[in-house]
Amino acid sequence: MDEHISGRRSSPEHKHKFKNRKEKIGWYIDEIDSYKEDMGKWYTLFIRRILPFMLFIIPINVLSARVVDYVANKYLAGIISDQDPAIKIVAWLIELVIFLAFLVFLPRFSTFLEFVLGISYIVCAFKFGWINTGLGYFTIITVTLFVFMKLVFLVIEILYHIVFRGEHEPTAYKGSDGEDLVL
Repeated sequence: MDEHISGRRSSPEHKHKFKNRKEKIGWYIDEIDSYKEDMGKWYTLFIRRILPFMLFIIPINVLSARVVDYVANKYLAGIISDQDPAIKIVAWLIELVIFLAFLVFLPRFSTFLEFVLGISYIVCAFKFGWINTGLGYFTIITVTLFVFMKLVFLVIEILYHIVFRGEHEPTAYKGSDGEDLVL
């Protein structure tokens, strides 16, 4: 590929040299982390708060309606009807507000909650055959992709903490004199 088109040189002198496998893994993990840091507040605002909230509106609705039906039929059969849509809507709205509060105030717990809600929605959707419309297929695909990518980034974050244990800043971009290098 022409260097003018791609913007990169493919010559061997620009390849990174690594002493060992740990340094190579550390460099790649640091690159991924620097991309995340470059996104700054947009990453925190959009990826960790707005996207999960928008994505889990339908799964929370479906799971909430199924739980209300189960509780109404099993434990409150004479008190409330499982056919009352007002109870399902109120339960769904309360759960959305609670989920949004977790997203804003407890982001690490909300990551755990996203895994639990996402995996339970995926399992229940396939087990009980809830996927019967285009929106159902779209929702299951997006939730699956979201949970998978959250898992990938969780593994990268764990590897980052293992590789750079005890360091405040990765040394991949530090020179011998301690100054930051620009590559």
